Amino acid sequence: MKRIFLLVAVLFASQALTQAQSPTPDSRKRLVFPPGSSEPLPTPAPTAPGNPDSPAHQPSSAAEIIDAFFLALKADKVDAAYDALVKGTIIADRAADVTSLKERTKHALDSYGPIAGYEVVDEQLVGSVLFRRTCLSFNTDLPLRWRFYFYKSGGNWNLVDLRVDDGLVELFEDAARARR
Repeated sequence: MKRIFLLVAVLFASQALTQAQSPTPDSRKRLVFPPGSSEPLPTPAPTAPGNPDSPAHQPSSAAEIIDAFFLALKADKVDAAYDALVKGTIIADRAADVTSLKERTKHALDSYGPIAGYEVVDEQLVGSVLFRRTCLSFNTDLPLRWRFYFYKSGGNWNLVDLRVDDGLVELFEDAARARR
C-alpha cells in the first residue's frame, strides 16, 4: 500500500513540475493606456475560461476553509471541523446529515488512522460559479479522497457538498484521463 501512495505522490509531483515549467503565452504583463491618459490602467491577469490555475478563478476562501477543516481534523477535533466547515451553508440546515458526516468521519479515522496532513490533487472549475477541489488526506494506514464542492454566490465561495471515500483507484483513472 505504501508503494501505491509513493507512486501517487511521484505522479502528481512530476505533473506539477511539468506544468510549472511550461510557460503560457497568457502570462505576459500588459499595460493599457486609455485615450488621453499618461498612466496605464491596472489590468487583471489574463484568464482562460474554466482554467482553475488562473488567478481570477482561485477561490481563496475555499482554500482557507479546507485548510482550517484539515487542521481541525489533524487535531482530532472532528465536530469542530465540521461545525466550521458548514457554518453559514445550506448543509448546516441539515443537522442529521452533518451528524452523520461527523460519525462517518470518526469511523474512517478509527479505521484508516489519524490525519497527519493533506494535499490538493485536483481542482475543477465549471463555469464561473462552481468549483470542486479534491484533496488526499495522509492517514496513518490509508489515504482518503475528499471532494469539496463550492458555489460562488454574492462574491463568496460556499460549500454545497462534500464527499469522502477511499476511492484511490479512481484517482489513478482521473489522472490517466487528464493526460489524454
